[in-house]
Amino acid sequence: MKPHLRIVVVTNLWPSRRRPAWGCFVANRVEALRQLGHDVEVVAVEDHPSAARRYASLLAGVGRAALSRRPVQPTVVEAHIAYPTGPLAWPLAVRLGAPLVLFAHGSDVLRLPDRSPVDRALCRFVFGRASLVVANSTFLAGEVERRLGVPPERVALVSPGIRYADFAAAREAVRREDHLLFVANLIPRKGLDVLLDALAELGRRSEEVPPLRVVGDGPERATLEEQARRTGARVEFVGALPQERVAAEMAAAEILVVPSREEALGLAPLEAMAAGCVPVVSGIGGLAESVTDGVTGFTCRPEDPGDLADALVRALNAVRDADRRAALVRAGDEVARQHDMVAAAERTVHHYVSLLGLPAATRHQVAG
Repeated sequence: MKPHLRIVVVTNLWPSRRRPAWGCFVANRVEALRQLGHDVEVVAVEDHPSAARRYASLLAGVGRAALSRRPVQPTVVEAHIAYPTGPLAWPLAVRLGAPLVLFAHGSDVLRLPDRSPVDRALCRFVFGRASLVVANSTFLAGEVERRLGVPPERVALVSPGIRYADFAAAREAVRREDHLLFVANLIPRKGLDVLLDALAELGRRSEEVPPLRVVGDGPERATLEEQARRTGARVEFVGALPQERVAAEMAAAEILVVPSREEALGLAPLEAMAAGCVPVVSGIGGLAESVTDGVTGFTCRPEDPGDLADALVRALNAVRDADRRAALVRAGDEVARQHDMVAAAERTVHHYVSLLGLPAATRHQVAG
């Protein structure tokens, strides 16, 4: 008989009306775990412009969960993202007598520990006490071990997962159009400024400059809109959209551009490949693991508008050749399918069964 687990998800990322895409991958994971029959309790930050108010709401939620009756079924506490959420989730795990599992998504390993000595000490404290650290890419798993000293046997590689079926269905439901797409928060490390410079470079070369749709919002929007006006390119900013509309956007576009300066995994190109859209990405971090140049998409050097312009020309030529486009879409679909959210949830449950010391026969059943 398969185990019935109680999983408490403590997260500082969760979708809201104001930010519909914020932490949608955590919400997807909760949905997938529930589909598998597990009891999932979510302790999520409340959406508020003030960071202090947001984290006060999260701390209050952790307190309420800690005061609840101790569970009778096997329990695991998950923290998304590993830092700064992990230190808030650790006392809850201790109170419940449950393993603490940290989900490392990128900035919690690559940038936040370096903000101050206090951040570094807190990160080392919580990473050192976690029963398991789940990294979303081979690249990030290596950084967890190298930067934070977590031994390899306590690091698992599991994708956050994508809504593969929904994005694949959009491929059949939406008419494809001849434009580029960018989907991300409008913050410096996502590199939209580099893409706009690349479009300007294409214009200077007298190359065709396809229109660009920008899906996302953030503190850099006004600056980026002004930069777009200066390029003379046809750029439309449509704001943040819920997942179902993002799927339709990806299915309609020929090419998704992900010119990130830093990316631990990058779910957008995986979603795009599920939707039949060809990705052009910076060849860094986890992006280089999912996008193989000329096979599942195209890569360029980060922060290099000229190289990105070259990659865009190669991609545009490829998608206009029916046979080459079909081969790219087939290869991309194979990669995207491996990141289905339910399959990803099953892999983490297999790890949980081991952590909780459940019988080997049960572990085999969970692994499927």
